[in-house]
Amino acid sequence: MKRAVVNFLTIRWRADTGGNIAIIFALALIPILAIAGVAIDTQVTLTQKNKVQAVIDSAVIFGARAMQDGASREDVAKDVDAYVTALLKQQSQSLNCTSVALEYKDDAQDINASIFCSQPTTLSNVIGQRKMDFRVGSGSTYGIGKVDVAFVFDVSGSMGNSGKMADLKIAAKDAIDALLPASYDTAKLDDVRLAMASYDSMVNAGSYFKAVTNKNPTRTYTVTYDKDTNICLRWRNGRCREYETVPAETTKTITNQCVKERIGAQAFTDAAPGANAWLEAAEATFNESTENWREETCNSIGPLPLTDDRTTLKAYVNGLNDFGGTAGHMGVAWGWYLIDPKWDGIWPSASKPLAYDEPDSAKAIIMMTDGEFNSYFSSGQGNSFDQAKKLCDAVKAENVVVYTVAFQAPQQGQDILNYCATSAAHAFKPENGQQLKDAYTMIAKSISDLRITY
Repeated sequence: MKRAVVNFLTIRWRADTGGNIAIIFALALIPILAIAGVAIDTQVTLTQKNKVQAVIDSAVIFGARAMQDGASREDVAKDVDAYVTALLKQQSQSLNCTSVALEYKDDAQDINASIFCSQPTTLSNVIGQRKMDFRVGSGSTYGIGKVDVAFVFDVSGSMGNSGKMADLKIAAKDAIDALLPASYDTAKLDDVRLAMASYDSMVNAGSYFKAVTNKNPTRTYTVTYDKDTNICLRWRNGRCREYETVPAETTKTITNQCVKERIGAQAFTDAAPGANAWLEAAEATFNESTENWREETCNSIGPLPLTDDRTTLKAYVNGLNDFGGTAGHMGVAWGWYLIDPKWDGIWPSASKPLAYDEPDSAKAIIMMTDGEFNSYFSSGQGNSFDQAKKLCDAVKAENVVVYTVAFQAPQQGQDILNYCATSAAHAFKPENGQQLKDAYTMIAKSISDLRITY
């Protein structure tokens, strides 16, 4: 009888204990989920805030330009609100934002804009927090004091198809005219300088080759290899059964100014060329089985450092020709190098880039491609797509505005340019020559007219 009572009480105690533990665990689970939910929802909200910031930055440019063209403040307010609503709809279906609030600076063609948004939460609902609110603002100032702009052109083989190269030349020269109008040479109202680089499977460094690689344009490669000779060491039954194998030496001298991607710790930085930061030179390689040399080559046009000489810039554009593959990551890198102050020891004194903290100044890169980023040499650093993403991240971290032009590009080409662009409003996807011309004109007007102030 006593044993039965003890067993009964023991079973009852275990059941009660198990129930208590389950209740305790359930109660503890709520704050755990709340903490995790707040962290996740906060990260989502920050991501959305960054997207909204890019939209508002673009909107003030849109609105100030409309005012410059004569639109009334009432019309600007309506158009800016519609513009922002359309872009936000593309960015997210979950955001709930107020109308854009606009403020104007006296009688100037300048705009301040702000917007208040709410992002619905998910896991934070367990503690009753159903949304996270944030506000972003931006401002524009008509006119920029100084600007450095790098045009980067894809001149891979596919640009020779269907008149695309001809379309590019027309559009690029129109952009030059918009940024450096004929009156600029005498008026000098703005300090605008343009630089240009072209890329295929590599970049031609031109007269700057030695400065960036520490090698001479004319260089000799030597290879020693085993080669059968006609000297017979052993005969049998009237046939030579063994030839003497002796070392043979062959050389190849090339004159070549092509460079590949930089490798090592400085691969994705703007460090000036130097020890542990040289760019890789194109090479000549020897195939022992065929006893033939192969030389790595690229297009014949070197970079054009910053200048306001319209004739020089248009001559560069006229000289563009299609050649080779598409190493888009190298295009990003060279666009950056041309406007980066750390490289001022490479470029001529008149082409020294502005400092990043130069007052009333801006820097921009216009990156163009018609294909996928499919050429690269250092597989250890990822493919061209991967390397381009790292470079674009570094460029944008310096507050360089990146415009992209995907001219009849396949999806992968569009994807990487969408990633690199400062915002969706900075990415263009023209499908014909007229649209390409319009894209470059819009980019040029955006650069020459306005800058984001905060």
